[in-house]
Amino acid sequence: MLQLNHDVPNALRLGQRVRDDIFDLVYPEGVRRVSARFWTPVEVAATAGRWLSALGARSVLDVGSGAGKFCIVANLSADCTVTGVEQRAHLIDSARAAAAAYAARAEYRHATIESVDPGPYDAFYLFNPFGENLYHPAEQLDAEPELSALRYMNDLSIMEHWLDCAPQGTCFVTYHGFGGRIPSSYVLTRSQAKGCDHLRLWQKKQPGRATDFRLEVEAARADAKLVERRTRSARR
Repeated sequence: MLQLNHDVPNALRLGQRVRDDIFDLVYPEGVRRVSARFWTPVEVAATAGRWLSALGARSVLDVGSGAGKFCIVANLSADCTVTGVEQRAHLIDSARAAAAAYAARAEYRHATIESVDPGPYDAFYLFNPFGENLYHPAEQLDAEPELSALRYMNDLSIMEHWLDCAPQGTCFVTYHGFGGRIPSSYVLTRSQAKGCDHLRLWQKKQPGRATDFRLEVEAARADAKLVERRTRSARR
């Protein structure tokens, strides 16, 4: 049985480097095996957490949190309050167990993006959360959730609405981007090569549109249905 390194939380709190293979000992073997491809590296998560904390972010939402690695590292490195939303139940279980083992204040919701109210959050973390929808089935993590090009477009539309309607001061970090349109009201405030891509921090400098997020979600769903109808018509 692998020995969990109990020095990991203290090292992260002190800003010390923690190797990914050491951090990942908290996870089951199947989760560790795919870590390099699907989960945020420790150094990337720690940097993102510190950036968000420096801008005064109080409540961060990790969209597509997977095994919860970003949430744990950001909380321990920068004392951010982080919630992860993830569609795979077995990853939620792994994330909660890992957070408990490392005594991190991270919460996880088993949900999809359309059922989430973004109102309580003043920051978002996006590690290309919708891209798996476009992967070949053999490259996807597993077949548990519904994954499709239509789902990709629907989720992107919802995320774009969130950013459009967020209040002034809202910030978000991207790693490997997120595939969608960044509203012109956001300014790129930091960018740094990290891991195998760039980490980018954006902040909303202009007021957001006053609107009901529930209406925006319904609009996104309507857009997706319209795309689906047009696609079906084109195939006939």
